[in-house]
Amino acid sequence: MQPLVLQYLNDIQSTKITPMSLLWETTSGGTHYSVRKAGHSVRLYSNGVFHSQWNPKRPFAGAVWDCLSLPCLYRPVEQCKRVLLLGLGGGAGVRQLQTLVEFDYLQAIEIDPVHIKIAKRWFGINQKNVDVVHADAIEWLHQYSGEGFDLIIDDLFGHSHNEPQRVQPLNHAWVARLDNALNPGGTVVANCIGRAELLKGVNSFSALGYVQAYRWSLPEYHNAIGVFFREPVSPGDWITHLDATTLKPAMKHAARWIIRRPLELNR
Repeated sequence: MQPLVLQYLNDIQSTKITPMSLLWETTSGGTHYSVRKAGHSVRLYSNGVFHSQWNPKRPFAGAVWDCLSLPCLYRPVEQCKRVLLLGLGGGAGVRQLQTLVEFDYLQAIEIDPVHIKIAKRWFGINQKNVDVVHADAIEWLHQYSGEGFDLIIDDLFGHSHNEPQRVQPLNHAWVARLDNALNPGGTVVANCIGRAELLKGVNSFSALGYVQAYRWSLPEYHNAIGVFFREPVSPGDWITHLDATTLKPAMKHAARWIIRRPLELNR
């Protein structure tokens, strides 16, 4: 392990044990929300489930959200102009994408009005090119017939018994809806609880003509993130585009340690 990576990971571990202070909390509709601060990080918890974290001094901190935003670098950043985010949470994914690409427009769909208020107040989601819509993302996508997106991030999670769970399986009907909103050269990123859940959706992407896919994951998390393409991409391009970002060298090195495995598509 290179020294920069070791130092960066040590910083992450020290952040995890930093005492947290309560910034704000409320209970609404049977859900308890709290915004807490740990070091320079702002964190959102809903019923004890850790939903989002944002640290402007360390936009990529080795968490699962890194696996949702960093796949945008498989394509040249100038090709990522329109972004659809299904599930806003606290908005950490938006802030990360703002760090990586200069998109023209990002539409975020969030069913929880409290999450939207928190994202705007505590995570700084108030830019003119970010449109946050209060809606059921499943219903919203079923009705959508507008311009396509270059990047779609499906992060639709709820919680049951204080455990996160996907609210929409990656079945054929849902994948077809995602595909309908995607530009031909676009990218779909889907967050799943684990590898088994992700693999159930692979055949649906294959049947719709997707030609390449990867599974992203981190050792500390059970999540398996699928990254799907209609047109081929090169892992070398991802490295090149990562190196061209303004991220600090330690973050670039740490990003390379994310597990990225090809997913076999039946074609």
